[in-house]
Amino acid sequence: MSASAFKTLYTQMIQNGGDYNALPQNLLKKDLQVFVKETKSYFLVSDSFFYVPAYFTQAAITEYQSKFPQVNILDLEGKVIVITKWTLELRKVNSAEVFTSYAGVECRLIVHSFKPQLKESLHPTRYPTNLYRDDEFKTTIQAFRHAQVVAQSAAKKVEMAPIVGGKGSVN
Repeated sequence: MSASAFKTLYTQMIQNGGDYNALPQNLLKKDLQVFVKETKSYFLVSDSFFYVPAYFTQAAITEYQSKFPQVNILDLEGKVIVITKWTLELRKVNSAEVFTSYAGVECRLIVHSFKPQLKESLHPTRYPTNLYRDDEFKTTIQAFRHAQVVAQSAAKKVEMAPIVGGKGSVN
């Protein structure tokens, strides 16, 4: 694939206003084969273009430990995993504290089920970067935030003096 799977998914999620169920069904049913960039502090996964954090449900960790007791989840760094069941979730966060966010918005990859590809090694041809530092993706988030502000201000009626003619309330 020549484009970033994460960028495509996350952009569509934000453009849909955070509605995971509005994403195209053909995208939702796909397994995600990813490279584990880091496992400590954050569990970062990469599609060879960008990296994002993976958030595991307790059920995913329990299932993994029962099926692969010989491999600690923290030992997957540098390995390939296949995420077989996942969802996306839009969260409001403090971007000063969460480096995988922008303008107070984080789209989270929630992992419900995954399996390691222990025999497979991936050697990325390029160094993946933080998706939230991509200019196009940041613009998508800015457009989303702007649409929220416009919707909020439209909900609040503000009395204004007429722009042309008429009497304003200013003496």
